[in-house]
Amino acid sequence: MNRGSQTLSVMMVVILGVWGCARGPVGPTGQAERLRAVEAKCSKLEDDYRAVAAARDQARKQVAALEAERTRLNKDLADKQVILQERDDLRLQISTRTNERDSLQQRCDRMKKGLQSLLGQDDAQLTPSLAPTSTHSAAPVTLPTKS
Repeated sequence: MNRGSQTLSVMMVVILGVWGCARGPVGPTGQAERLRAVEAKCSKLEDDYRAVAAARDQARKQVAALEAERTRLNKDLADKQVILQERDDLRLQISTRTNERDSLQQRCDRMKKGLQSLLGQDDAQLTPSLAPTSTHSAAPVTLPTKS
């Protein structure tokens, strides 16, 4: 045998050896092992998928609950802002009414003092004229009655 055919033979044996090792175990036992491994892997992936799907569904429920709470809180905030605006308006009205009351009270006090002054002046003028000027007595006056 010459060197070329020996090299060719060695190459052929090496290639067949590598091919045989790459195939794995021979027979139905090797394929069954491989099939069980693939089924176990598939089962594990299905379990993982179910767990992830359940977590996703729970997260969606939480998002929906948070959205509902956010909507409720926004509504409460809007209501509170309306109430605060009404409170501020009422405070402004109270201060306006208080100022009006105070000015009217001052006006009434001035009017009362003016009336008291006028009554005092009137009493002063009326008192000397009521003093008896004569000592004679007047006869009682009778008024005619309708019959």
